[in-house]
Formats: sequence, C-alpha cells, structure tokens
Amino acid sequence: MKIFVTLVSLLFSAILYATPLNKVVVFGDSLSDNGNLYEYMKHQLPVSPPYFDGRFTNGYVWVELLMQSYYPANSNEHLLDYAFGGAGVMDNDDDEGLFTLRREIDSYFLAHEDKADDRSLYIVWIGSNNYLGAPDDGDAVVNEVNSGVRHSLERLVKKGAKHVMVVTLPDLGNTPAARDFDSVSTMSYLSQQHNKMLEKNINELQSLYPETQWIFFEVNQVLEDIMANPKFYGFTNVKDTCYEEVMDNSLSKKYSILKMVASVKSRKNKNACDGYLFFDPVHPTEPVHQLMAERTKVLLEENGIVFE
Repeated sequence: MKIFVTLVSLLFSAILYATPLNKVVVFGDSLSDNGNLYEYMKHQLPVSPPYFDGRFTNGYVWVELLMQSYYPANSNEHLLDYAFGGAGVMDNDDDEGLFTLRREIDSYFLAHEDKADDRSLYIVWIGSNNYLGAPDDGDAVVNEVNSGVRHSLERLVKKGAKHVMVVTLPDLGNTPAARDFDSVSTMSYLSQQHNKMLEKNINELQSLYPETQWIFFEVNQVLEDIMANPKFYGFTNVKDTCYEEVMDNSLSKKYSILKMVASVKSRKNKNACDGYLFFDPVHPTEPVHQLMAERTKVLLEENGIVFE
C-alpha cells in the first residue's frame, strides 16, 4: 500500500511540474517594484530621472527582465507585480506600514476571487526594509519577519498556489548604506539569520505541503560572484553608488528607504552608472537585475518550470 501511495504521489508531482505556466505573480519591495509606488505617489517618488520610469534602479527590474526573456512581445500580460517600494513584513492588523506583504497578498486575492491560480508562479522576495533601520532587538525582528513570510506563503498555498519561489536576502552588510552608517556587521548578521530561518521554514513547508512545488533562490550568491570577480561581469566599482545622496541619518527612521530615495541627486553625466554595482546606497543597477533574471531562469529550468 505504501508503495502504491508513493507511486501515485510521484505521478502527481510529475504531472504538476510538467504543466506549462502562463503568469508570474510577485510580492515584495523596491527590488521588484516595477512602478507601483511611483503610480501611487503620482510620479513624485522615486524621482525619475535619475530613477528609471518609477523603478528603484536605472532600468527594468529583474522580474520584468525575466518575463521579457519568456515573452518578448507581451511580457506585461504575463506579469502581475504587487511589489511596493518601502514594503516590509508586518503581519498584524494594526501594523503601521503603508505597504506590507500581507496587504499585497490581500490586494491580489481581492482582484482574483480569493483564489490562487495553479498555473502561476508565485514569487516572494521581501524583508530588507525590516532590517535596514538596524533594529534594537534584531533576533526578535528576524523571528517576526520570517513568521510573517511563512504565514503569507501558507495563505497562498491554501488558496491554491502550486508553484512558489522564495528569494533570500542579499548580504545587506555589503551595501554602501551599511558602511555609511557603520552597521556592516549588524546588517550581515541579520541577513544571514534571516536566510537561515527562511530556508528552515521552506524545508518545513515542503513537508507540510508536498503537493506544491517549492523553489528556493539564494540570491546572495549573485552578488558574491560579482564582488569576487567584478571584471568578469563587467563591473569596475562594487562599493560606491553611481548617484550622489544627501545623508541625513534617515536610515534610523521609519520608512527610511523612501526618504533615502528622495534624497538621491542626479549627476550630469548620463553614463555615470557604467560599471557600478550599486545605483544608490541599497539598490543595484540594471546589469545586476539582468544577471539576477538570467540566474532565475536557469533555476526555473532546473526545476522543470516552463511557460507556454
């Protein structure tokens, strides 16, 4: 009987993973925001230029580039982007954050009859904004953030999601912001602890919900590769930002990322970002997003994900 059940489970998994998908739904923050906050702020933030058309970088973000590689003619029709710049993970009804992972998912369900589509890939990449302010009790925040992420992932699965990709945080200690505010070791520690707990939760969710395909993307490897061999990837500066910023200790205040973005000043040279890893103190340039998109596509192919 056990053998029969195992065979049925394997057959079900094979059928599930072989089914072509037709959409990507992404929840997250400024690293995935394709202009949502820009529209909400009536084109006032992020200031464009120097930011590109409402993105928090100088070009398209990684998930847009990913979908352009699958659907060159109509990628926007296959991407549902709910990410908002400045969003964090606050899972309580009385949270103070304007944009949160919970609210992004609420918006998705509101627009889709309270159901998840089994032919969509759901991507969750969030958490940086909870840590960049160097919270006093970092370990407690790591627990709270991961609890919120896990709860949101379970919501998606219970509503019908069959394909879920979760992205780790990059090492925030490598950002210019961490150096500017003398918090390199703290930011690195929080990033590492977050990623360890996130991986643990995904492993547990795989056991609890085996009918769902779980994909774990360790994005920090992308930045580590660039920093270890910048010339190979076409970078000449992996420490500084390509745009100037007026530093005012904003990272110690609430919604600091949005305040930081508002303070970025454009340089006259239109090629100022050539060879730079960082666009501003926390966001990477478009070439990094491109590399992330390429790595993501390889990962999806390795996991049998195809799009019709």
